[in-house]
Amino acid sequence: MNVLQNPRFVFTWLSGMTLTLGFSIFFLSVSWLTIDVLKQPALLGIIMTAVSLPRVVMMIFGGVFADRFQKSRLLFLTNLGQGLLMVAVVALHLADAYSVSALIMISIVFGLLDGMSYPALSSLIPSLVKQEELQRANSLFQGTLELMFVFGPFLAGALLTWGGFGLSFGTAAVLIFIAAILIMPRLILDSIPLARAMSLRDVIFDLKEGIRYVSSTPILRSGTLSIAIVNLFVMGPLIMSIPILVGERGGNAFDLSLIEGGLAVGTFAASFLVLLFRSVHRGRFVFRVLFLTIGAFFLYTQAQSITLLALAAAASGFMLMLVYLPTVTLMQEHSDHDKIGRVMSIMALAASGLEPIAFAVLSILVALAVPIQTLLISFGIIGLVCSIVLYVRSQTFRDTR
Repeated sequence: MNVLQNPRFVFTWLSGMTLTLGFSIFFLSVSWLTIDVLKQPALLGIIMTAVSLPRVVMMIFGGVFADRFQKSRLLFLTNLGQGLLMVAVVALHLADAYSVSALIMISIVFGLLDGMSYPALSSLIPSLVKQEELQRANSLFQGTLELMFVFGPFLAGALLTWGGFGLSFGTAAVLIFIAAILIMPRLILDSIPLARAMSLRDVIFDLKEGIRYVSSTPILRSGTLSIAIVNLFVMGPLIMSIPILVGERGGNAFDLSLIEGGLAVGTFAASFLVLLFRSVHRGRFVFRVLFLTIGAFFLYTQAQSITLLALAAAASGFMLMLVYLPTVTLMQEHSDHDKIGRVMSIMALAASGLEPIAFAVLSILVALAVPIQTLLISFGIIGLVCSIVLYVRSQTFRDTR
């Protein structure tokens, strides 16, 4: 595979893997710390919000910085900052000085740095590989990241069992520092944008320009909306509903892990299937798989056993990733070089920023005693209608190879 003979891509790829593995270990460890040490399960939702909300907000602006600064330098600094946060957590552990306020503050800063780095990383890859290799590079990159998300919690559990929180947080810190070293500018050698003065007004202007650029470019607009549909109406409701459906069917923790594992395996398998693509009419392919994703989600809503729920979740994740990867590559290929960071930040917002909206809406309606089955079917119907409208109005995207 030619991309593996490209040292700049390989360094970026290895950095992404070690960083994701470090993140996975950190998130599981802090979750267990909250429940086992602090004895405050309710705090877990607050900490997760403290990570995700700043991450979503910073994604909006992260693309502006990715277009204005050398991407590898930006990634090096954000990874370095996250590694230092892990050192702070280890120090808290050694001093036995855990506190709610400290964990929330660390989570907020962690989320801000992560939101800053994602647009830079996704917009860096197109500058490292040839256009004909971009689809495979994205698939390999995303597939191994999914694998790290699957492997990370198991490794974290082993570290917590053998050495406790000091070992797990220390391992996360080492991995994130390794990720920072691997993405150093002297190894990646990516281009350095012309220096420009930057004020808050400049940032806002660049952000508005990026939004106008995406909304006025048919391929970028349709690609962003397709990713938004599958995340708002499929992935968000699916993730939120898994523990509820397991509880309704009298399942246990193993059943919960079985369904979540099925979802992860589905997304992982799709990432590597895309590596085998040779000549596919990607515009048409994306829309076909978009409708199949909605169909797989409808099957999930009707599954009555844990086994069928796991299979339907795997099929939904599989189809969703087949929508996501070709769409991202098309958007990268059709973005101007000086705006690709902002395009990727808007795409990331559509991919990650809309899931919390689905979580919130479903949580409120479930609290109002609306049956989860009714809610899932409603989300699926709305997603299907939106997909049909998008298909009809996206002639340019459909005709793009």
